Amino acid sequence: MKSIKYEFYLLIIPLILVEFVRGAYIISYLPSLSINPIGISLAIVGLAISIHFIGDTFANFVMGYVIENMGSNKVLHLSFFILTTSLIMFTLWPNSFTLIVSTLFSGVAVCPIWIYLLTKAAGHKRGQRISLVYLGWLLGLGSGYVVMNYLIQFDIKGILWLLPSLTLLAWVLYALVNTGNICVEKVDIRKQWDITKELVKNSKVVVPGILFQGIGMGMLIPILPVFAMKDLHLSTNQYTLLILIGGVSLVVALIPLGKLVDNVNNKIILCIIGFLIFATALFALGTKPSLAIIITVVIVLGVFYALFLPAWNSFIAGYIPESLKAVGWGIFSSLQGLGVMIGPAIGSVIADSYQTLATIQGSAVIFGITAVFYFFYAISKQRKDLKTNA
Repeated sequence: MKSIKYEFYLLIIPLILVEFVRGAYIISYLPSLSINPIGISLAIVGLAISIHFIGDTFANFVMGYVIENMGSNKVLHLSFFILTTSLIMFTLWPNSFTLIVSTLFSGVAVCPIWIYLLTKAAGHKRGQRISLVYLGWLLGLGSGYVVMNYLIQFDIKGILWLLPSLTLLAWVLYALVNTGNICVEKVDIRKQWDITKELVKNSKVVVPGILFQGIGMGMLIPILPVFAMKDLHLSTNQYTLLILIGGVSLVVALIPLGKLVDNVNNKIILCIIGFLIFATALFALGTKPSLAIIITVVIVLGVFYALFLPAWNSFIAGYIPESLKAVGWGIFSSLQGLGVMIGPAIGSVIADSYQTLATIQGSAVIFGITAVFYFFYAISKQRKDLKTNA
């Protein structure tokens, strides 16, 4: 008999495996094709990475509706099938067409397990459970990136078979652990559209933060390695070590800080602190400090991101009705995905027109503006609450 009590925690394992595959394939393997060419142009590789995030964003927007009408169990099984098949297709026939198809389908197929777990993360332990979801994401994505970077120096084609093997394993684990569909209200399409408009209208205060966060982080994706090596004068090994240090700091702090977030009522204050720390840390890196200071900044970023993640997601969750968690999380995830899609283009244009340092500073400004926006929002809300209570 399947255990309902531990279902949520056991389902983190398939998430880790799926994100491992994403990190290995999208973040590590595809960029490596510039060093280990297989007959696919860099323009196609760049397009494929963009298409992956476009697919992910589109899926986040519609997946809540799909789950509500088909049932989460069918959707999850279909997503594992699509993910596994698309990876096998590219492994067997590596060319531009199969690359585009596999990156698009992998972006779409990764989405459902996210929506499923974020919907399951309910109750008074929401902050702690959201921390676990993001811990699984970080462990999977980070380990996939690091492991593939190491393995890629060997048989690059043979290694690709590891990826569909892992998605098959994740599929089997999900089938063994899952206890049934998410319990959500089913409504017709017109009513869903009305609810969606109402949801966005009532939660418009979270939209700037979702978009700006995605844009600010997205700006760093294409230029961070170049900035680290050319501006900060770090070696490849030092850069890799810094990523590991930041990741470990985040992972170690995520669970205890997630519990702390559960005990804090005014979560927007924690979000404001997080945005300010991001802005300050990026400005600090822009001064091209010593290695010791860089390590300190990276650790601080990791710890405060561990505080920010559960606080921000709990803040967002407060604007989503319980019966529309799947739809709500899908819409908000798609908005953040839109920011991540826009960010790399903005960051690249700024770096090409000026320099990579300007992109770092631009990202810091965006986080700073976001902090100021929510600071005034918090003051305004407090005044309204005082008037209401009076």
